Amino acid sequence: MMFHGSRTTTFFILASSLLPTAESFQLGRNVCQDQTWRECKRSRVPLMPTVLSASQIGSSAEEFSLKSEEDENIFRLQKFDGRRITLIGTAHLSKKSNEQVVSFIESDRPDAVLVELDRTRLPRLGLTEADLGPQFVTADDIFPIPLEDDKLALENKQWWDPLKDLLLDGFSRLARGMLTGVYDDMGRNMGTDKLDAGGEFLAAINAAKKVNPSTKILLGDRDSVLTMRRAAELALRSGDPLSVLGRFNDASQEEMKTIEKQVREEMEGRDEKEINVAMVETVKNDKQFQTRLFGRLEREVPEFTRSFLTERDYIMSEAMRREEEADHIVGVVGMAHVPGLIINLEKNGFKEICN
Repeated sequence: MMFHGSRTTTFFILASSLLPTAESFQLGRNVCQDQTWRECKRSRVPLMPTVLSASQIGSSAEEFSLKSEEDENIFRLQKFDGRRITLIGTAHLSKKSNEQVVSFIESDRPDAVLVELDRTRLPRLGLTEADLGPQFVTADDIFPIPLEDDKLALENKQWWDPLKDLLLDGFSRLARGMLTGVYDDMGRNMGTDKLDAGGEFLAAINAAKKVNPSTKILLGDRDSVLTMRRAAELALRSGDPLSVLGRFNDASQEEMKTIEKQVREEMEGRDEKEINVAMVETVKNDKQFQTRLFGRLEREVPEFTRSFLTERDYIMSEAMRREEEADHIVGVVGMAHVPGLIINLEKNGFKEICN
């Protein structure tokens, strides 16, 4: 029995950005200059218990015990002028992520907080623009850098393009509604309410305003309907959109079956809601699974990774880069986006530091 219905569940886990891409999530790369990665990680400031296991980070049990109080999903960057950006990689249906976000913001008191939201998603969290304060900003005017195929598409407009645009718009809104339904369904099957989907963003906003009502809130993501439209556009551009869906389903289902079997064997006889929660946490934490799955998706379904990850990574990193008056920004984003954000920020003079 596949984990809660299979296709929609897998799409939820992936599209809601729980996982990093294979090529960009390089935990072993030399980001600490004179320190090795493990030495750097061991020296980082402890805040909350780690979510990783010894096998997932390639360490012995003894070495892992030294790291059990570290935040493996918190990444700090700094620019030569002293500006700092801290990225907190989260899971969108994880109460642990919510608690960690609140703890960090209350202790570090940043000048600005970026959340992986656009203004259209505020009502789902029970928020209005007025709740964000007068200083909030959006990423509505930030667009990913066009690639060659984008330029060719603009140069070679066809007479049926207006009809295609109408169909894409309709499909995108329908797909966004379906994804919202999947969030709610997942929440019910995990024993949580619907606000727990993306609840870390609500927690981040509330914590920031509690610490300082003038904290600037950055809605750093692209409109979710536009992201759905972009994915559909790239699928059409491939010449075989149905094949894109098939490739996505085949790759994701094959990988998910393996990890579901493991979780069900370990939790035999447990309540289905507990198993569902364990599935989300396992997918969030298992770096080998993430690397394997997203390696396949990058190779076999580039339309997905480009629209849901790469382009949004650029938009969110640019939103933080533009806030030049903020000495310290905390970015609360799905773990999938952390590698791409780091890469984009490093192109703009930020360097990852240990603490």
